[in-house]
Amino acid sequence: MISVKFPDMLNSAGANLVQDREATIQNLRTMLASWKTSLFGDPYFGTNIKRYIYEQNNVVLKDLIIDDIHLAIHDFMPQLYCSRDDITVKQEHDQVYVEIKCVNSLDNQPDMFTINLTEDVNVGG
Repeated sequence: MISVKFPDMLNSAGANLVQDREATIQNLRTMLASWKTSLFGDPYFGTNIKRYIYEQNNVVLKDLIIDDIHLAIHDFMPQLYCSRDDITVKQEHDQVYVEIKCVNSLDNQPDMFTINLTEDVNVGG
């Protein structure tokens, strides 16, 4: 898989590209940091995680975040295969992390990604 490097997309000679695992993790981070309705061509792209993250903790909140991540991966990243049980949400102090165990169907290699959901990332608009 080849993807345009974000946010450093252009250089003086052309476009900056990333490939393989780096492209997968970049696309996954971009998708998780994007709000639903933020992409004009596909209003369903992204997640509602940012709406849930700053809500008061309760029993259902972790399940809502896991469901939202699982649905987004299933719909928008067909090269990754993971079950709902392979997604774990952890809180450390004031940071929230998601750990995703998956298989990349492009090369059939298992992989694990840990992404900080509360990190301020310049994604989308």
